[in-house]
Amino acid sequence: MSAMKTRFYEIDLLRFLSAFAVVIFHYTYTGYMEGFAKIADFEALRVLTRYAYMGINFFFIISGFVIFMSVADGSPKNFLISRFVRLFPAYWCALALTAIFTVLWGAEVFHITWPQLLANVTMVNELFGYKPIESAYWTLYIELKFYLLILIVLSLGMMKYFQHVIAITLLASFLMLFHPWAKSVDMFVAIFPHWSGYFAAGGVFYLLRRDGLNGYRSLLLLLSYAFVIKQSILFGNLMSSWFNITFNSTVIFAINTLFFALFCVTALCEKNPLRQRYFYYLGVLTYPLYLVHQHIGYMVFNLLGNQENIALVVTITVILMLLIAYLIHTQIEVKIGRRLKKTLTSKPVVTQEQAATIKS
Repeated sequence: MSAMKTRFYEIDLLRFLSAFAVVIFHYTYTGYMEGFAKIADFEALRVLTRYAYMGINFFFIISGFVIFMSVADGSPKNFLISRFVRLFPAYWCALALTAIFTVLWGAEVFHITWPQLLANVTMVNELFGYKPIESAYWTLYIELKFYLLILIVLSLGMMKYFQHVIAITLLASFLMLFHPWAKSVDMFVAIFPHWSGYFAAGGVFYLLRRDGLNGYRSLLLLLSYAFVIKQSILFGNLMSSWFNITFNSTVIFAINTLFFALFCVTALCEKNPLRQRYFYYLGVLTYPLYLVHQHIGYMVFNLLGNQENIALVVTITVILMLLIAYLIHTQIEVKIGRRLKKTLTSKPVVTQEQAATIKS
């Protein structure tokens, strides 16, 4: 149990690399392929960067690991407060920035309405029939569904059984990937079966870190690996049909295997050469970078890019997004987030006169 007090700085590195991979995927692949920024045409680079979509998958595994580690005290209230403070202040800031950019420079590509913006403030806009104003925000809705499931487990006092809950979730997710329904379900809204297995895999890694390896958890580890490979290849095949470009299953297999091996080192080994304190400063940029990068980046490309300078514009935009992410972290997540958490967790002061009134 003492090992769980360790700060896993390698997780900060993996989180940042996963988010940065998504940025590269959007800027060099989907921007052009989906028509958001046709000027960002990197034909030769797309041969490699098309696989950077897997950063999302890895981030879900990391989320599963971190969330299960953070709810060790079993308090539903603490979990709700921590998740609200973690998600919403930075999200509202990024939402406002994206909305302003969309109104001013969205041109013919991006549009926004007041009802859509108000629905997006809740982060559950899909429940009201509104799409996110920033394409990348679909993952936040998936995360919230995962948090709801965790909250239910906590509220029912089932944390002592969560190893079995993870096993059932993982097995059901894996088996459903073989069903035709897995190819037709709206995976950008539904958590099952495509993403639930990733969160469960993160839970398996947490169990291994906390309790070590035994026969049961060895089987769960193997099942996690099988799920990750199956889902990634299935998703790659779906994207091949969507974009009419081949996603090589061998490359997908190799990238997932490397990530899985790196996470096994965190879960099973006491020491890790990547557990370096300075990776913390990359980790804190992850969430705000993910929130602000996509549509604002596309709009910058469309405004300033041409065939001669687009590579430079993309490079400068990446740097700009990192700077904005840093500002959101320091000014919103740290300053406002801490005050908000203090307000939500502080107990109201009861005077002696009020106490006497209550007792009477």
